[in-house]
Amino acid sequence: MIITKSVTINATSTTVEKDGAVPTVIAYFNANVSDIGTTNNMNIQNQALYDANKAQVRKDKADFDNAVYAVEDEQGV
Repeated sequence: MIITKSVTINATSTTVEKDGAVPTVIAYFNANVSDIGTTNNMNIQNQALYDANKAQVRKDKADFDNAVYAVEDEQGV
């Protein structure tokens, strides 16, 4: 039997279009860090909001990637 240990990481990039409104999801980020490697994905939920907020979403993705790297380092991957 082979047992694989993994860590799943999820996040969202959001924006508030109106004062006091509920945040709207622009993109989802997910990663899985395991003994055999890492998968790291971004899925755009709202293309128009992504186009209008690319700089923020890209910063959020970079922050997410850094969090994934930290988990990789902790896991020794």
